Amino acid sequence: MESLNNFFITSGLYSVWSVAVNMFFRLWYFVVIGIVIGSLISVFVPTQKLSEACNRKGGIPSIVLASLLGVISPLGSYAVIPIFAVMLSTGVPIAPVMSFLVASPLINPFIFITTWGVLGPSLAMARLLSALALGILCGLMFHYLNKKNFFAELVRNNPIKSGNNRKKDFISKLTQKSSGNKWLDALKLMYRMAKYPGKYFLISILIAAIVDTYIPQSFIVMTLGASRFSVLLAAAMSIPFYVCGGGAIPIIYGLMNMGMSSGAALTFFIAGPATRISPMVTVAFLVRKKAFFIYFLTVVIGGIALGYLYGLI
Repeated sequence: MESLNNFFITSGLYSVWSVAVNMFFRLWYFVVIGIVIGSLISVFVPTQKLSEACNRKGGIPSIVLASLLGVISPLGSYAVIPIFAVMLSTGVPIAPVMSFLVASPLINPFIFITTWGVLGPSLAMARLLSALALGILCGLMFHYLNKKNFFAELVRNNPIKSGNNRKKDFISKLTQKSSGNKWLDALKLMYRMAKYPGKYFLISILIAAIVDTYIPQSFIVMTLGASRFSVLLAAAMSIPFYVCGGGAIPIIYGLMNMGMSSGAALTFFIAGPATRISPMVTVAFLVRKKAFFIYFLTVVIGGIALGYLYGLI
Protein backbone atom coordinates (compact mmCIF):
# COMPACT_ATOMS: atom_id res chain seq x y z
CA MET A 1 0.00 0.00 0.00
CA GLU A 2 2.84 2.36 0.88
CA SER A 3 4.60 1.59 -2.41
CA LEU A 4 1.37 2.39 -4.26
CA ASN A 5 1.12 5.73 -2.45
CA ASN A 6 4.74 6.50 -3.29
CA PHE A 7 4.10 5.70 -6.96
CA PHE A 8 1.00 7.92 -6.93
CA ILE A 9 3.09 10.83 -5.62
CA THR A 10 6.35 10.34 -7.53
CA SER A 11 4.69 9.66 -10.90
CA GLY A 12 2.92 13.00 -10.83
CA LEU A 13 -0.56 11.49 -10.62
CA TYR A 14 -1.14 13.20 -7.29
CA SER A 15 -0.21 16.53 -8.87
CA VAL A 16 -2.59 15.87 -11.79
CA TRP A 17 -5.40 15.07 -9.36
CA SER A 18 -4.65 18.13 -7.22
CA VAL A 19 -4.53 20.51 -10.20
CA ALA A 20 -7.73 19.02 -11.68
CA VAL A 21 -9.65 19.36 -8.40
CA ASN A 22 -8.47 22.94 -7.85
CA MET A 23 -9.35 23.88 -11.42
CA PHE A 24 -12.79 22.29 -11.10
CA PHE A 25 -13.61 24.30 -7.98
CA ARG A 26 -12.42 27.50 -9.67
CA LEU A 27 -14.51 26.95 -12.80
CA TRP A 28 -17.63 24.89 -12.01
CA TYR A 29 -19.92 27.79 -11.14
CA PHE A 30 -19.18 29.53 -14.45
CA VAL A 31 -20.30 26.38 -16.23
CA VAL A 32 -23.52 26.26 -14.20
CA ILE A 33 -24.23 29.93 -14.90
CA GLY A 34 -23.52 29.37 -18.59
CA ILE A 35 -25.85 26.37 -18.76
CA VAL A 36 -28.71 28.18 -17.00
CA ILE A 37 -28.50 31.49 -18.88
CA GLY A 38 -27.64 29.81 -22.19
CA SER A 39 -30.67 27.51 -21.93
CA LEU A 40 -33.00 30.41 -21.10
CA ILE A 41 -31.71 32.43 -24.06
CA SER A 42 -32.05 29.45 -26.41
CA VAL A 43 -35.67 28.82 -25.34
CA PHE A 44 -36.98 32.37 -25.00
CA VAL A 45 -35.21 34.11 -27.93
CA PRO A 46 -37.53 33.84 -30.97
CA THR A 47 -35.19 31.86 -33.24
CA GLN A 48 -38.09 30.69 -35.40
CA LYS A 49 -38.87 34.25 -36.52
CA LEU A 50 -35.19 34.78 -37.30
CA SER A 51 -35.04 31.60 -39.37
CA GLU A 52 -38.23 32.47 -41.25
CA ALA A 53 -36.80 35.91 -42.04
CA CYS A 54 -33.64 34.22 -43.26
CA ASN A 55 -35.59 32.03 -45.70
CA ARG A 56 -37.77 34.95 -46.80
CA LYS A 57 -35.04 37.49 -47.52
CA GLY A 58 -32.49 35.39 -49.43
CA GLY A 59 -29.15 36.68 -50.72
CA ILE A 60 -26.77 38.57 -48.45
CA PRO A 61 -29.37 39.32 -45.71
CA SER A 62 -29.98 35.58 -45.40
CA ILE A 63 -26.23 35.03 -44.90
CA VAL A 64 -26.11 37.53 -42.05
CA LEU A 65 -29.26 36.11 -40.46
CA ALA A 66 -27.99 32.52 -40.80
CA SER A 67 -24.77 33.53 -39.02
CA LEU A 68 -26.79 35.14 -36.23
CA LEU A 69 -28.94 32.03 -35.98
CA GLY A 70 -25.78 29.94 -35.73
CA VAL A 71 -24.32 31.87 -32.79
CA ILE A 72 -27.53 31.89 -30.72
CA SER A 73 -28.33 28.23 -31.40
CA PRO A 74 -27.47 25.91 -28.48
CA LEU A 75 -26.37 23.18 -30.88
CA GLY A 76 -22.92 21.64 -31.06
CA SER A 77 -21.30 20.13 -34.14
CA TYR A 78 -23.06 16.74 -33.77
CA ALA A 79 -26.50 18.37 -33.84
CA VAL A 80 -25.54 20.69 -36.69
CA ILE A 81 -24.62 17.78 -38.97
CA PRO A 82 -28.16 16.41 -39.64
CA ILE A 83 -29.49 19.96 -39.97
CA PHE A 84 -26.81 20.71 -42.56
CA ALA A 85 -27.73 17.56 -44.50
CA VAL A 86 -31.47 18.28 -44.44
CA MET A 87 -30.98 21.90 -45.51
CA LEU A 88 -28.84 20.92 -48.49
CA SER A 89 -31.06 18.03 -49.54
CA THR A 90 -34.22 20.15 -49.47
CA GLY A 91 -32.89 22.98 -51.61
CA VAL A 92 -31.91 25.68 -49.11
CA PRO A 93 -29.32 27.96 -50.83
CA ILE A 94 -25.75 26.95 -50.10
CA ALA A 95 -24.54 30.37 -48.90
CA PRO A 96 -26.69 30.66 -45.73
CA VAL A 97 -26.26 26.93 -45.10
CA MET A 98 -22.47 27.34 -45.00
CA SER A 99 -22.78 30.47 -42.84
CA PHE A 100 -24.78 28.51 -40.30
CA LEU A 101 -22.41 25.53 -40.46
CA VAL A 102 -19.35 27.71 -39.77
CA ALA A 103 -20.84 29.91 -37.04
CA SER A 104 -22.76 27.34 -35.01
CA PRO A 105 -19.92 25.12 -33.68
CA LEU A 106 -17.75 28.14 -32.80
CA ILE A 107 -19.99 29.84 -30.23
CA ASN A 108 -23.34 29.55 -28.50
CA PRO A 109 -24.81 31.23 -25.40
CA PHE A 110 -23.33 28.60 -23.06
CA ILE A 111 -19.82 28.92 -24.56
CA PHE A 112 -20.00 32.72 -24.62
CA ILE A 113 -21.05 33.06 -20.98
CA THR A 114 -18.57 30.43 -19.76
CA THR A 115 -15.72 32.04 -21.71
CA TRP A 116 -16.68 35.44 -20.26
CA GLY A 117 -16.59 34.08 -16.72
CA VAL A 118 -13.44 31.96 -17.02
CA LEU A 119 -11.27 33.88 -19.50
CA GLY A 120 -12.74 37.38 -19.41
CA PRO A 121 -15.04 39.55 -21.55
CA SER A 122 -12.37 40.42 -24.13
CA LEU A 123 -11.83 36.85 -25.30
CA ALA A 124 -15.56 36.08 -25.07
CA MET A 125 -16.39 39.01 -27.37
CA ALA A 126 -13.53 38.04 -29.69
CA ARG A 127 -14.99 34.53 -30.00
CA LEU A 128 -18.48 35.89 -30.71
CA LEU A 129 -17.34 38.43 -33.32
CA SER A 130 -15.01 35.89 -34.94
CA ALA A 131 -17.83 33.36 -35.31
CA LEU A 132 -20.06 35.99 -36.92
CA ALA A 133 -17.26 37.26 -39.17
CA LEU A 134 -16.25 33.81 -40.40
CA GLY A 135 -19.85 32.72 -40.89
CA ILE A 136 -20.63 35.81 -42.97
CA LEU A 137 -17.32 35.58 -44.88
CA CYS A 138 -17.84 31.94 -45.79
CA GLY A 139 -21.43 32.61 -46.85
CA LEU A 140 -20.40 35.57 -49.02
CA MET A 141 -17.68 33.51 -50.69
CA PHE A 142 -20.12 30.73 -51.55
CA HIS A 143 -22.73 33.27 -52.69
CA TYR A 144 -20.25 34.98 -55.03
CA LEU A 145 -18.65 31.81 -56.41
CA ASN A 146 -22.02 30.16 -56.97
CA LYS A 147 -23.21 33.18 -58.98
CA LYS A 148 -20.04 32.88 -61.10
CA ASN A 149 -20.82 29.19 -61.73
CA PHE A 150 -17.61 28.16 -59.98
CA PHE A 151 -19.35 25.02 -58.80
CA ALA A 152 -20.42 22.90 -61.75
CA GLU A 153 -22.26 20.63 -59.34
CA LEU A 154 -22.21 21.73 -55.74
CA VAL A 155 -24.00 18.98 -53.83
CA ARG A 156 -23.33 15.26 -54.20
CA ASN A 157 -26.18 12.81 -54.83
CA ASN A 158 -28.76 13.45 -52.15
CA PRO A 159 -28.01 11.27 -49.14
CA ILE A 160 -31.44 12.11 -47.75
CA LYS A 161 -34.54 11.13 -49.66
CA SER A 162 -37.38 13.58 -49.37
CA GLY A 163 -40.75 14.00 -50.97
CA ASN A 164 -41.63 16.94 -53.20
CA ASN A 165 -43.84 18.44 -50.51
CA ARG A 166 -41.16 18.24 -47.82
CA LYS A 167 -40.21 21.86 -47.31
CA LYS A 168 -37.91 22.45 -44.36
CA ASP A 169 -37.09 25.85 -42.94
CA PHE A 170 -34.09 26.65 -40.79
CA ILE A 171 -35.82 26.04 -37.50
CA SER A 172 -37.64 22.79 -38.21
CA LYS A 173 -34.60 20.75 -37.23
CA LEU A 174 -32.95 23.22 -34.89
CA THR A 175 -34.91 22.55 -31.75
CA GLN A 176 -36.57 19.71 -29.92
CA LYS A 177 -40.35 19.63 -30.02
CA SER A 178 -41.76 22.14 -27.58
CA SER A 179 -43.78 20.90 -24.65
CA GLY A 180 -45.80 24.13 -24.69
CA ASN A 181 -44.19 25.22 -21.43
CA LYS A 182 -41.04 27.24 -22.09
CA TRP A 183 -39.80 26.90 -18.52
CA LEU A 184 -40.06 23.12 -18.78
CA ASP A 185 -38.27 23.24 -22.14
CA ALA A 186 -35.52 25.33 -20.54
CA LEU A 187 -35.09 22.77 -17.74
CA LYS A 188 -34.86 19.94 -20.28
CA LEU A 189 -32.25 21.87 -22.26
CA MET A 190 -30.27 22.54 -19.06
CA TYR A 191 -30.20 18.80 -18.43
CA ARG A 192 -29.00 18.03 -21.97
CA MET A 193 -26.32 20.72 -21.78
CA ALA A 194 -25.14 19.51 -18.37
CA LYS A 195 -25.01 15.92 -19.62
CA TYR A 196 -23.07 16.38 -22.86
CA PRO A 197 -20.97 19.58 -22.78
CA GLY A 198 -20.48 19.02 -19.05
CA LYS A 199 -18.87 15.63 -19.70
CA TYR A 200 -16.39 17.09 -22.16
CA PHE A 201 -15.72 19.97 -19.78
CA LEU A 202 -14.60 17.48 -17.11
CA ILE A 203 -12.43 15.60 -19.61
CA SER A 204 -10.83 18.89 -20.64
CA ILE A 205 -10.08 19.75 -17.01
CA LEU A 206 -8.20 16.46 -16.76
CA ILE A 207 -6.27 17.21 -19.97
CA ALA A 208 -5.40 20.69 -18.69
CA ALA A 209 -4.16 19.19 -15.42
CA ILE A 210 -1.96 16.69 -17.30
CA VAL A 211 -0.50 19.51 -19.42
CA ASP A 212 0.11 21.62 -16.32
CA THR A 213 1.90 18.72 -14.58
CA TYR A 214 4.02 17.21 -17.33
CA ILE A 215 4.76 20.05 -19.79
CA PRO A 216 7.25 22.72 -18.61
CA GLN A 217 5.89 26.26 -18.49
CA SER A 218 8.97 27.46 -20.37
CA PHE A 219 7.97 25.26 -23.33
CA ILE A 220 4.47 26.79 -23.45
CA VAL A 221 5.89 30.33 -23.29
CA MET A 222 8.42 29.54 -26.03
CA THR A 223 5.94 27.91 -28.44
CA LEU A 224 2.56 29.54 -27.70
CA GLY A 225 3.59 32.79 -26.04
CA ALA A 226 4.97 35.90 -27.72
CA SER A 227 6.57 33.99 -30.60
CA ARG A 228 5.56 35.09 -34.09
CA PHE A 229 4.67 31.47 -34.82
CA SER A 230 2.48 30.96 -31.75
CA VAL A 231 -0.78 31.47 -33.65
CA LEU A 232 0.27 29.04 -36.40
CA LEU A 233 1.30 26.46 -33.81
CA ALA A 234 -2.02 26.91 -31.99
CA ALA A 235 -3.90 26.28 -35.25
CA ALA A 236 -1.84 23.14 -35.97
CA MET A 237 -2.30 21.90 -32.40
CA SER A 238 -6.06 22.53 -32.34
CA ILE A 239 -6.94 20.45 -35.40
CA PRO A 240 -6.08 17.00 -33.93
CA PHE A 241 -7.34 18.10 -30.49
CA TYR A 242 -10.80 16.50 -30.44
CA VAL A 243 -12.54 19.08 -28.24
CA CYS A 244 -15.63 21.20 -28.74
CA GLY A 245 -15.71 24.96 -28.19
CA GLY A 246 -16.89 24.64 -24.59
CA GLY A 247 -14.67 21.71 -23.72
CA ALA A 248 -11.57 23.63 -24.83
CA ILE A 249 -12.08 26.35 -22.20
CA PRO A 250 -10.29 24.58 -19.29
CA ILE A 251 -7.40 23.65 -21.60
CA ILE A 252 -6.96 27.24 -22.78
CA TYR A 253 -7.40 28.48 -19.21
CA GLY A 254 -4.48 26.29 -18.14
CA LEU A 255 -2.33 27.17 -21.15
CA MET A 256 -2.91 30.92 -20.77
CA ASN A 257 -1.90 30.68 -17.11
CA MET A 258 1.31 29.04 -18.37
CA GLY A 259 2.01 31.80 -20.90
CA MET A 260 -0.12 31.17 -24.01
CA SER A 261 -0.84 34.39 -25.94
CA SER A 262 -4.40 35.66 -26.41
CA GLY A 263 -4.08 35.48 -30.20
CA ALA A 264 -3.03 31.84 -30.07
CA ALA A 265 -5.94 31.12 -27.71
CA LEU A 266 -8.47 32.63 -30.11
CA THR A 267 -7.06 30.67 -33.05
CA PHE A 268 -7.27 27.44 -31.03
CA PHE A 269 -10.91 28.20 -30.22
CA ILE A 270 -11.72 28.76 -33.91
CA ALA A 271 -9.69 26.14 -35.77
CA GLY A 272 -10.33 23.30 -33.30
CA PRO A 273 -14.16 23.10 -33.19
CA ALA A 274 -14.52 23.98 -36.89
CA THR A 275 -12.21 21.16 -38.02
CA ARG A 276 -13.40 18.34 -35.78
CA ILE A 277 -13.66 15.01 -37.57
CA SER A 278 -17.48 14.86 -37.41
CA PRO A 279 -18.32 18.09 -39.30
CA MET A 280 -15.38 17.66 -41.70
CA VAL A 281 -16.41 14.15 -42.77
CA THR A 282 -20.02 15.27 -43.18
CA VAL A 283 -19.13 18.26 -45.34
CA ALA A 284 -16.81 16.11 -47.46
CA PHE A 285 -19.60 13.53 -47.90
CA LEU A 286 -22.34 16.00 -48.85
CA VAL A 287 -20.56 18.54 -51.08
CA ARG A 288 -17.99 18.41 -53.86
CA LYS A 289 -14.26 18.85 -53.32
CA LYS A 290 -14.18 22.53 -54.27
CA ALA A 291 -16.82 23.43 -51.70
CA PHE A 292 -15.13 21.32 -49.03
CA PHE A 293 -11.74 22.97 -49.50
CA ILE A 294 -13.25 26.46 -49.47
CA TYR A 295 -14.94 25.64 -46.15
CA PHE A 296 -11.74 24.19 -44.68
CA LEU A 297 -9.47 27.03 -45.85
CA THR A 298 -11.94 29.68 -44.68
CA VAL A 299 -12.05 28.45 -41.09
CA VAL A 300 -8.33 27.65 -40.80
CA ILE A 301 -6.87 30.69 -42.59
CA GLY A 302 -9.59 32.92 -41.13
CA GLY A 303 -8.86 31.59 -37.64
CA ILE A 304 -5.14 32.28 -38.07
CA ALA A 305 -5.74 35.79 -39.42
CA LEU A 306 -8.16 36.65 -36.60
CA GLY A 307 -5.70 35.27 -34.04
CA TYR A 308 -2.93 37.54 -35.30
CA LEU A 309 -5.33 40.49 -35.44
CA TYR A 310 -6.57 39.89 -31.89
CA GLY A 311 -2.99 39.59 -30.67
CA LEU A 312 -2.31 43.12 -31.95
CA ILE A 313 -5.19 44.68 -30.02
